[in-house]
Amino acid sequence: MTLLPPAAGPASRSGVRRSGDDYQDLIAWVAALRVIQPEGEVTQLEMEINGAGNVDDVILRRPALGDRFGQVKWATNTALTVDETFMTAQTGRGTSLLQKLYGSFWQLHDPDRPPILELMTNRGLDPAHPLLGHVDGRTDLLVPYAADAPLNSAAGVQLQKWGEHVGGDRERLVEMLAHLVFRTGLTVSSEWDRAKALMLAAGLKHGDDAVRRGLGAVAGWVRGGRRIIRPGDVHQVIDQHALRADEPRAVLLVQAIDRDPQQEDATEVLDWVGLYEGNTPATRYRPREDSDWQRMADELAQAAQRLEAAGERDILVRGKLRQATFFLVGAYLPAVRGMTLSYLQYQQLWSTNAARTSVPALERRYVSIDAGTDLAVAVGIATDPAKAVIGYTRMARLPVSEVVILTPRGSAHDQAVGGAGEAVAYAQMTRDAVRAELERRPQVERLHLFLAGPGALAMLLGHRWNRLRPTIVYEHLGTGRDYTPAFTVDA
Repeated sequence: MTLLPPAAGPASRSGVRRSGDDYQDLIAWVAALRVIQPEGEVTQLEMEINGAGNVDDVILRRPALGDRFGQVKWATNTALTVDETFMTAQTGRGTSLLQKLYGSFWQLHDPDRPPILELMTNRGLDPAHPLLGHVDGRTDLLVPYAADAPLNSAAGVQLQKWGEHVGGDRERLVEMLAHLVFRTGLTVSSEWDRAKALMLAAGLKHGDDAVRRGLGAVAGWVRGGRRIIRPGDVHQVIDQHALRADEPRAVLLVQAIDRDPQQEDATEVLDWVGLYEGNTPATRYRPREDSDWQRMADELAQAAQRLEAAGERDILVRGKLRQATFFLVGAYLPAVRGMTLSYLQYQQLWSTNAARTSVPALERRYVSIDAGTDLAVAVGIATDPAKAVIGYTRMARLPVSEVVILTPRGSAHDQAVGGAGEAVAYAQMTRDAVRAELERRPQVERLHLFLAGPGALAMLLGHRWNRLRPTIVYEHLGTGRDYTPAFTVDA
């Protein structure tokens, strides 16, 4: 990703101000893109509007869910944190950030629909702070942790200090904190990528130049005194800069092994992270309970049904997934139902309807197991899984007659797929190869599928997986750790 050239040295005071303005423009452009989401919850964007206290940098009006009022804070050095000094420091007779947030909340407060405040910054949270170090990673809120803190605990004592600092009692402070979202760690690169993802979903050009044009439009709004931005204003910018490239896409966010900080950008959101073993994405391979594979399949099927019922046919898939889950997404939103799926793989858009390009033929190898009438298929595009699959098949006593290994001619390697067109070609060739094997073995009643390749390729394969047999898809548990059955797909 290309943003700005490397800095030649420390920023001047005016340079810091300009960088802060650019950062706020980026946040605002992301917000403007949410205004034009089909069936979205945001109806308009407001910037530096009167009557919003000190949380007027970026305001999202959401009639159904409650308005969000944003305070944007930029730091030239992202190693700086949201700490006690940042929250409570005062200059002269000025008020601290915490006092501004507290005062703004109660100024805007409506008992029937309390405001949601957002502190948006590229700083991280101070992990050692008795309160700030306990912001919930799932909600970005300090409550219920702060509300449950005993009076004599470190958090309780800190809460008392904050209450004295803002001039309010504990109950009113906790009420404000229950509606204060700490959106920290919003780096320029992460927000830039978010803008590109939103533009892609909106059917717009989504390269760096297109993002810069959006930021320029925001700067123009600010210079021209435009404070209220409605969908028509955003579409006018899109037309002026010829940013339109395609029809808008719905967004399916599948959070399998890691959570996405921008869930609100998606049309459908699935969150399975809490079901998995492991504390980091790299260690999450399977759920703690085997029954949760079926739970995930059911939830994905329901999301697919909702998308189809809403008339969505072009779906942008987002999220961190492993092979079997990618395959299931494709299978539950299949080509035979008129769906088109896309995923950003290696920063390239891989779509199921991309024009296929020429790739080497798939080589087939066969290993006899002679333990039943099922057929095992090992697809190795990025690496050859034959040894691991054969070993697992025998160890698990799978009722298969043979293992068919499919790899690109020459060898499998991690650069075997050069883009969407090649991925489509490999998906089609793999499906057709399995169909050919079934023609030779009409007695086969079930397939066992093992995948080793780019995730989006697994999705493209699942998308085309039809006129075959019921298929058990396996998830690899890591080098030397065998496989586990994940999902069963009717095909």
